[in-house]
Amino acid sequence: MTPFSSSSGSGRVLRLEDGRRMAYREYGARDGWPVLALHGTPASKLMFSIAETTSAKLGLRLIAPDRWGYGQTDPHPRPSLEAWARDAAELIDALGLSQLSLVGISGGSPYAAATAALLGDRVVRMALAVPVGPIAATAVEHRLSLLHRLIFMGVGRRPGLTRFIFRAYRQLAAWKPRRAVSLVALGQCRADRALLRTPAVQDFLSTMLRDGLERGVQGPAIDLTLFASPWNISLERICAATRIWIGNDDQLVPLSAARHLASAIPNAELTELDGYGHFWIAQDYSEVLDWLAGNRLKVTP
Repeated sequence: MTPFSSSSGSGRVLRLEDGRRMAYREYGARDGWPVLALHGTPASKLMFSIAETTSAKLGLRLIAPDRWGYGQTDPHPRPSLEAWARDAAELIDALGLSQLSLVGISGGSPYAAATAALLGDRVVRMALAVPVGPIAATAVEHRLSLLHRLIFMGVGRRPGLTRFIFRAYRQLAAWKPRRAVSLVALGQCRADRALLRTPAVQDFLSTMLRDGLERGVQGPAIDLTLFASPWNISLERICAATRIWIGNDDQLVPLSAARHLASAIPNAELTELDGYGHFWIAQDYSEVLDWLAGNRLKVTP
């Protein structure tokens, strides 16, 4: 019996060895170079829908799963970054991929790093955009804003509070989707506030939010719990060529943690984008995808 099954409206579903479902969708060139694409928090596999045309032109095959608790993917009974890496390896093996690249956006970055650490030289390149970096139990003293302390040191350590907040946000996203996106703009930098007022971006983000939170709020609850905990993965085992992008005006993830992440991954290249916030990636993935395809272009504000 094949481990894959159809899932109407949401691509395909892999039945993992323990029976849990992992849903995913593919974008770009169907016979192109495979890239496992991991979405942010909260989001879904639809985060990469805007990359369809660019990926196809670059010869990339994006394989975008719903992470645990998002969309149609079941949560793990004992979630950890290492456990995610094992699930991702199961998907990769089921697809018959000997080598591939990775891209992690925001909250998908810790999961991408864990996967790269597990798979070693099977991962050729890894791109991390606006990443959540290690915060808890690191040798680095991070400068955390009040918002960062609230997200990563407060809410993230109280799963019940996380679920309460995201249940309310889920209801708002279903009832007034554009208002839910506008709420995110509060407290962001000028560039992000302008971007989040764009109707096309509002529609894209609200569709993705509704898809990701359709079955509940287990996804963000798992994410924030793991982000507030030690990663317990060996970043020094990553041998993929790695590039990290972070806006120096990002208000959602700590810049110091992204810098620490870049220093902990062997030979990682860090690109700090002057005047950019967290959401520039929601408009255009071409810079990141072009690098994954082997070329480099300069990002211009």
